[in-house]
Amino acid sequence: AEFSVRLQRLVNGLGRFDVNWQPGLPFVWVRLPSGWRASTFARTAEAEGVLLRQADEYALIHGRAPHALRIAVAGAIPMPRYEAAVDKIASLLARPPSDMAV
Repeated sequence: AEFSVRLQRLVNGLGRFDVNWQPGLPFVWVRLPSGWRASTFARTAEAEGVLLRQADEYALIHGRAPHALRIAVAGAIPMPRYEAAVDKIASLLARPPSDMAV
């Protein structure tokens, strides 16, 4: 039950973005909005205390990774901290860096 609550909170918190998920799976995929690079987003989130993974970390050797992130539903983190992390991810997704190198 706790897992389902956390998954629903994650999906609802990121609902305005391109989120792919399935009930019962302990993670979601989020396609990054224009302006974000997966590596930049992951570093920025980590600097804010949120750990997540880039899609290319899950791609096969010769496979193409989507421009996305994989976010795990963490059960060991206290709920207030988990909710703050979801809110931080949503805030970062909504504000891509304006000084991206081309």
